[in-house]
Amino acid sequence: MNKWLRLVLLVVSLPLTACSTMNFVNGPEMEDTVERETWHHLGLSGVVEYSPPLDVSYSCANQQWDTVTVELSGFNVIASYSPWLPLSIYSPWTIIYECREPID
Repeated sequence: MNKWLRLVLLVVSLPLTACSTMNFVNGPEMEDTVERETWHHLGLSGVVEYSPPLDVSYSCANQQWDTVTVELSGFNVIASYSPWLPLSIYSPWTIIYECREPID
């Protein structure tokens, strides 16, 4: 396939992709939190997990988790783009989680 045709198909198909965000909140949201970010790696259009699920209790150590945001951003879509295959072999999601001091 011609390089220019591939580029045109990429530019035309990018606006057709969708982004997604899911938010999880643990009790009242606190102001004094520590925010961290990681990627969760999936494959075959989300059917296969390459990385283990995020264990927020382990990741926050002696703290409680405050919020967890799982999102498919535009950058994740670009990272998973494959012009040669109809299925996406690599589909990363961004996970942003916040830890706080225990309120119990």
